[in-house]
Amino acid sequence: MKKFLLLIILLSSVSRLYSSDLKSELKSNVQFFFRSLTENHSVKDFGVLPEGLEIVEGDGYRGLKLSTGYFELRVDTWGEDIGLLERFNKAKTENEQLFAAINGTFYSSRGILGQIISDGQIPVWPKQYIAALPRCFLSSFRGLKGYQHWFIGETTVGASVLKTGIFDKVWFNGESSTGTIMDNLIGGGGWILRNRKDVHDESFDRQRFRFKNEDLKARRTVIAQDSDRFIYFLVFESGNSLHQIARTFVHNKVFEKVREAIFLDGGASSCIVLNGKYLVPPLYLVDKARFSAIQVLKSDLTW
Repeated sequence: MKKFLLLIILLSSVSRLYSSDLKSELKSNVQFFFRSLTENHSVKDFGVLPEGLEIVEGDGYRGLKLSTGYFELRVDTWGEDIGLLERFNKAKTENEQLFAAINGTFYSSRGILGQIISDGQIPVWPKQYIAALPRCFLSSFRGLKGYQHWFIGETTVGASVLKTGIFDKVWFNGESSTGTIMDNLIGGGGWILRNRKDVHDESFDRQRFRFKNEDLKARRTVIAQDSDRFIYFLVFESGNSLHQIARTFVHNKVFEKVREAIFLDGGASSCIVLNGKYLVPPLYLVDKARFSAIQVLKSDLTW
């Protein structure tokens, strides 16, 4: 009965579809209808979580918080027409340390719209298409003892330049230790927060992101980092503008230490997989994450 009523609401919205506002309303109702059909797992469904990993959730967002020294990040790429969960399950058979995955950067039918470095190499596929515009990234560096360190940053250069270690046109939110090398990077993102200030306007002005009106408050995958170097992977649900997301980071006590936050691909691509289940399921029952993802692996080198 509940699903029937939801369908009636959806159809009534279609009959009134004459303006961009009503298009936005229809899109929201469609998303609400499909979310009602999706199995939503509670925190308890994921069992005992490993030390250093925490599920973070609140009004309009859900995701993971990772402490340094317990996990490693790896950028994953694939060319098959499969979503994040199927890719996770396939990769899990090859690496038992894999524990979570987050959808990656923007893409088109031709390839990825951002820089990618995986395991210290530039993947042959998918192809990378990089505009000469500043874009944000998440990167990892590996030190002399094998420990991995995480950084958020911005650059205008491609992965081939970043791989050489020439960082003249790169900004990082911290300094890497002597002797470290970049082993993973995923770029193509936009600014939300920098030095704990709301800088989301830069994503439209300086970075020249262009969104349709109905997508200004679309679901978004967000990566944040705090002063303890902990990383947050979050999905903010539809209805939150970039400004509202920035305000959540600034005013919510849970995020009081967060310094930087960037966004990657969103909408129907936004989802998070935790231990073989959707922590954040896809919007339309169809997992549209493609080509790239961030994998979270349990580390053998805890520190």
